[in-house]
Amino acid sequence: MADAEFQHLRLSMVKDVAVVEVVTRDIQGPQSARELGDELAVVAAQDWARRILVDFRRVAYLSSTGFAAIFKLVKQAVGEGREVKLSGMEPGVRLGAEIVGLDKVVAICPDEAAALRDFAKH
Repeated sequence: MADAEFQHLRLSMVKDVAVVEVVTRDIQGPQSARELGDELAVVAAQDWARRILVDFRRVAYLSSTGFAAIFKLVKQAVGEGREVKLSGMEPGVRLGAEIVGLDKVVAICPDEAAALRDFAKH
């Protein structure tokens, strides 16, 4: 795994799953969302990131442009044959995800452990 410096993400590997923890509490406005999207795209382009778990447990607010960055990640990754799951969304963030239909295109798990179990099934 490359040692890239990210402003919004912390990376780790659990077996063959790239765990991408979003560490920014509030993703507000187009600049933060663009930065988040750019960082997620870097991760999704890596050979070692065939299975990607994006963990939102530290995120209290995700703007509509932030959700757009997540949609873009899912579309890019799935188009390249990668698996993506999301986890750890606080109720308000989860509600936003459901309103914009994110739950229709990607699995949203309650926490990292549940997402890792879900990956292990396949």
